[in-house]
Amino acid sequence: MVTDPTRVVLFTRQQVLMEALAEALSAEPGVSVMGCATDPAEVLLALGSAPVDVLVVVIGVGDEGGLELARWAGERCPGLGVVLVSEPGARVSAREALEIGVRGWVRLDEPLSQLVAALGAVAAGDVFIPTELLSRALSESVALHPPHVASSLLSGLTPRQMDVLRCLIDGRSREQTAAALSMSPNTVRTHVGAILRRLQVHSALAAVVLARGGGLLGWSHESASTANGVGTLGR
Repeated sequence: MVTDPTRVVLFTRQQVLMEALAEALSAEPGVSVMGCATDPAEVLLALGSAPVDVLVVVIGVGDEGGLELARWAGERCPGLGVVLVSEPGARVSAREALEIGVRGWVRLDEPLSQLVAALGAVAAGDVFIPTELLSRALSESVALHPPHVASSLLSGLTPRQMDVLRCLIDGRSREQTAAALSMSPNTVRTHVGAILRRLQVHSALAAVVLARGGGLLGWSHESASTANGVGTLGR
């Protein structure tokens, strides 16, 4: 089956790097480069000129302001995926990146195939973030939201919202969560929105990080204990 290519806009303040990255990605059959920008204002024009699936933001050493661009783009273009490409040595807050909705992250010194894989995953609504970055985000979140603070925020969720959040912790998609909890995908989306507001975060990944910091476990952990008579999903 032939699938449509992932439509991408690139942003980096380095002209030479932008041209090299655009040329390399344009040679990939599953990627269509819709625009390139070295200035945030150019990103606005590129995102508004044609449908775009993913914005790629390259963050260099001393140029950590790229996160603000990612936040701005996500707020103005709902549904837009964001992939960060960080240079070695760039200081980027993993927690902040997840909170603004970044769903893909690769390092500039990794093979191009990693970036292509991240683009495809994020365009499909999935997450492509290395485990070590998720662990770092958890550590940063715990520092910002100690377990007792996270637990207090979690206590404000309804039982059904907790069910949905536990599915998110397991990495289930909206459709998988809907099937597991016998609700529609739109209802899941409504619950997720309410969860984000109550936990005071801006993305499902950030909610998962906070929940794990507060000691909440996914359904898969409980399922592993069913042999000992522990609970069932959605009970």
